[in-house]
Amino acid sequence: MEKFTLAIKFTAKPDNHEQFKQALTDLFETVSQQENFVHATIHQNIQKAEEFLVYEVWNEDIDHFMNVTLKQPYVLEWEQLLVDMEIVREPSVYQSFAKFKK
Repeated sequence: MEKFTLAIKFTAKPDNHEQFKQALTDLFETVSQQENFVHATIHQNIQKAEEFLVYEVWNEDIDHFMNVTLKQPYVLEWEQLLVDMEIVREPSVYQSFAKFKK
């Protein structure tokens, strides 16, 4: 299996961004228990509180992630929440090619 990074920008509505922030935090309490999950960081835009960036790393190939991991019941519930809250999502998938540490 090969690690990949998933970066997702979410944009909530100004009137529901705090509710979405809590839902996003709750989601990653579940995600962090998944077998192939490595780590994640959730960011909130300092200048636009309704904008969030999630950076998550998985230790599985993308096909398995798309066909197995994303079919889990908690993911399907999450998908419905995004629709219900009218959240805009912009996902991107990356593979690392270089690492730097201090």
